Amino acid sequence: MLNRVIILVFIPLLLTSPIQAQEDSAPISTDTSGLEKAKRARFRETYVDTGVDFSQYDKLYLGDAYFDYRDVGPARRGRSSALSSSNKSAFGIAQEDRIRFQEVVSEAFLKELGKGKNYTIVEGIDDNTMIMRGAVVDIVSKVPPQFAGRSEVYLATVGEATLVMEFLDPRTGDVLARISERGRIGSPTGRIDQFSTPANRATITRDIRRWANSAAIRLRKELDSAMGN
Repeated sequence: MLNRVIILVFIPLLLTSPIQAQEDSAPISTDTSGLEKAKRARFRETYVDTGVDFSQYDKLYLGDAYFDYRDVGPARRGRSSALSSSNKSAFGIAQEDRIRFQEVVSEAFLKELGKGKNYTIVEGIDDNTMIMRGAVVDIVSKVPPQFAGRSEVYLATVGEATLVMEFLDPRTGDVLARISERGRIGSPTGRIDQFSTPANRATITRDIRRWANSAAIRLRKELDSAMGN
């Protein structure tokens, strides 16, 4: 069973595709019964129905996207809360920051998946349409609460999250593939040194976008490869 999750920071986005971000909904199942682990894949946990010819699908329908947060307590700001949290490794996230996170991640996937060469994003479903559902779960913020007068905080990792995606046949509802991968949200090198950038709203948003873009690009390439055979 997937753990619950917590989030970070992003930018407003007007969704124009079938993707609808939903919070606190039931996460996608990670049951891989009947599926085989792919030996060569762009995501660490990739399970597929090896009897399926993915080239029969030339359209992709983007279903609901779920965001679920680990319960580590409420978001707190102020000197006393920061001092009392000095030994914590995960922190609560304000609602506006959760919304920003969902918008940045959704924007990255919509933009990249729209570049697919062997499929078209559609808003309706027919026999040649593969359905995709996605989730971001167990999202953990590593950013401590801020308070007035505090020195700058330098972080190699602003958070962690697990991506979960499943692909369904439109006629039977059978699961064709499931993908999951846990990743660190932070600097590409993960190093903290004198050249590191302090953590603030802008740099955290940048790190989230970089992480989401990287995952979305790999997913687009995976789909193009599978659906182009």
